[in-house]
Amino acid sequence: MTIALDLPTVLFVLQASYIAGATALAYARYRSADAAGAEIIAFAFLVLAAGAMVASKAEVNSADYARLSLINITLGTLGYALFFIGAMELSRRSPVRPFWIVLLPPVLTLAIGLWTGFHAINWLRATVFNGIAAVTMLTAAWIFHRDGRAEPLPGRRIVTLAIAAAGLVSLVMAVEFSLGQFWPAPVLAFVLILTLMFAIALSVMILTMERAVVKLDRLAHTDMLTGLRNRRSFFATVPTHLEAGDAIVVFDADRFKKLNDSWGHAVGDEVLQAMARALSTHLESGDILARYGGEEFILFLPNTSAPRALAVANTMRAEVEATAIAGVRNTISAGIAISPAGGAPLKQLIKDADAALYEAKAAGRNTVKLSQDVELDMDGEAEVEPAG
Repeated sequence: MTIALDLPTVLFVLQASYIAGATALAYARYRSADAAGAEIIAFAFLVLAAGAMVASKAEVNSADYARLSLINITLGTLGYALFFIGAMELSRRSPVRPFWIVLLPPVLTLAIGLWTGFHAINWLRATVFNGIAAVTMLTAAWIFHRDGRAEPLPGRRIVTLAIAAAGLVSLVMAVEFSLGQFWPAPVLAFVLILTLMFAIALSVMILTMERAVVKLDRLAHTDMLTGLRNRRSFFATVPTHLEAGDAIVVFDADRFKKLNDSWGHAVGDEVLQAMARALSTHLESGDILARYGGEEFILFLPNTSAPRALAVANTMRAEVEATAIAGVRNTISAGIAISPAGGAPLKQLIKDADAALYEAKAAGRNTVKLSQDVELDMDGEAEVEPAG
């Protein structure tokens, strides 16, 4: 049995697809702050559904065709303007302002329609409608692709492809209506459009889920006070066995308990945040800095030397010393351990760096000490005693 799909039937199915997509997008926005912009796209889908409903009525009501066609293309222009604004907000994760600019395209379309009556000419109205859809979708896809450099998630690529595909189908339809030659047939093109609109809604939900996973992973590996890696992230990132020349530096804020007791924990938190910023200033590619716990920080310097490790630690120490919070002068001490020839376990180097830190504290604080296993010769080169 063959089922023939006429245009009013396809338009009815298109309405259902828009409504289903809008429901999915609204739910995604309700469940996650990472879907900002999805609610605007959902509203755009509802407006497009209303436009499709008006178009289906126009197909069976020839006496009121001109008025209904003008309403249809005005709603369509509003729907695609809303879609574009929502896609930008979803991609950039920031509101588009001023929002009222979304009204300019439909108001302009309505004015031109009242002035020229172009909407009453079926092929011209369809060409303009699909041309607007094509420009909107393809531009939105380009924005998603461009912004993907800062957020290389698979879900973003799926959204980009779905929007671009819908834009290309709309472009083909615009060309077909302008030429009066159709392949594929308009009914098939509408079926493709409704399928792709639902695919857009589904891909936005996938992108939202991926963003939530990334956020949870970041929360699990980030110290919320300082914004640095936390202890868990440090041990997950740094090798358990370090190569020869790798260095570990352990920092500890001087007299931090006294600071907390005298100025309060709020000031103490500000001091730790300022220290984290100061320590981060001089990081190079491959260096890994983390909050080790309490007022302690830990730094991994790959493939370095004792002179460089000393220079880096001293530069960071001086940066902290130059930072004052609420009139409080802050200092920090550091201990350094260098992995010997043949390498050494990470935990052993941390233990050695801790011992050097204790020596720095005993030497009057606000200073940096090398582990006793590391000595500098007259040329400033490091001589590291074998572990054990």
